Amino acid sequence: MRIAQFIDTDTQGGAETIVVDLCRELSAHGHDSLLLHFGSPYLDEHCRRHGLEQRVVPGHALYKSIKTLPHFALVLRRFLREQGVELLHSHLFGPITGAALAARLAGIPHVGTLHDVYVVAERPARARLLQLAGLLGTRLVAVSDHMARFYRSQARFGTHTLRTIHNGARLTQPPRDPALRAALGLSEQDLAVICVGRLVPLKRHDQLLQAFAAVRTQRPVKLLLAGDGPLRAQLETLALTLGIADRVRFLGNRTDVPALLAASDVFALVSETEGLSCSLLEAMAAGLPALATRVGGNPELVADGTSGYLVEVGDVRAMRERLQALLDDDRARAAMGREARHRAEQRFSVDTMMRAYLQLYARLGPRPSHAAVEVEARRQPERPG
Repeated sequence: MRIAQFIDTDTQGGAETIVVDLCRELSAHGHDSLLLHFGSPYLDEHCRRHGLEQRVVPGHALYKSIKTLPHFALVLRRFLREQGVELLHSHLFGPITGAALAARLAGIPHVGTLHDVYVVAERPARARLLQLAGLLGTRLVAVSDHMARFYRSQARFGTHTLRTIHNGARLTQPPRDPALRAALGLSEQDLAVICVGRLVPLKRHDQLLQAFAAVRTQRPVKLLLAGDGPLRAQLETLALTLGIADRVRFLGNRTDVPALLAASDVFALVSETEGLSCSLLEAMAAGLPALATRVGGNPELVADGTSGYLVEVGDVRAMRERLQALLDDDRARAAMGREARHRAEQRFSVDTMMRAYLQLYARLGPRPSHAAVEVEARRQPERPG
C-alpha cells in the first residue's frame, strides 16, 4: 500500500518521532510510505536524513479555520488522489479532524492517532469533532490506555472506532561515550540526571530544579536539560537563584538524544500531563531508571519501585526523596535500569508498535479508491485511436 503519515507541527517532540519511525518502518516492510506536513523544517531534515519521501500539503490557511475546513477537505482530497495515497494516517487532533472528511471523499481508509489529551481537556467540546471523525469512518488510536479512557469519558465512540496502540522505542542504543561526557562537563565520578522535553509550563522543569537543588549526595551530580522553549531564560534564572547554575546544563534542542541518554544515569520527567512519553520510552530502552509523575501513560511505562519511581504532580518533596534514593544506591539504580530495559523489550518496542499498526492497516485497506484508479490509469499505455 501507499500509506501517508500526516502531521501539522513546527516542534520537535514525541509525535514527530513516531511519525518518522512509522515512515521508516513502513518502507522496511515493503510499503510505499509518504510523510505529509505543512513545511516543517524539523520533518524536512529528518526525511532527508533517512531518505523518506515527503510532500508539503497545500491549503494551510484553509486548514487553520473551522469555517474553511470543508474547503480544505476538497483541496486535500484532490492532493491525496494526485499522490496516489491508499491509506491516510493522521497524527494529533488538528490533522485528524481536518483530514477526516477529505479521506472519506477520497474513498480511502483513515487512521488518526491521538498523542495527548490537553487539547481536548482545554476545550471539551472539541471531542465532538473527534466523534464526527469517527462517524466519517476514521479509526482513532490512543497511545495509552489512560488516554483512551479519557476520550471515552468525553464522547461516545464505538468499540472499533477507538483503540490503544502504545508508542514504541528503538532498542538499538549507542554505548556510553566518554568524549561526550567530557564535552558535557561530566567527570568520571559524576552522576548525570537527564530530562528531555520542551521548556514549556506543562513539563514543570521548575519543580525538577527545586527537587534537584535539595538533593545531597556524596558523589557530584549534574542535571542535563535537553530541549528548548519559551521558559529557558526563566529556568536559567531559577537555577541561579537556587544556587545550582554550575550543576545544570541547558543543552537546547539536540539530535543526539540516544547518546545523551547513554551518557546519563537517571531519567526525570515531572510533567503535569503526558500521553505516552517517547522521551521516557527512549530512556527505558537506554536502560535508565526513571523518576516520573503519575500522569497519563507514565504508570503504564514505569513499574513503581521496580523500574523507577512514580510521584504525584507538584510533590517536590517526594521528587527529591526518590531522586535521592536513585542516586545514593548504585546497585538499586542498575537493577531498576535493567528492568526498564526489559519492559521496553517486552512491551514497548518499535517492532511491537509496528505489528499493531500493520494489523490495523491490513484490516482497513486497500479498498478500491479514486486514487488507486487514477494511479493505475496513468500506468496503462495509451491506446491508438
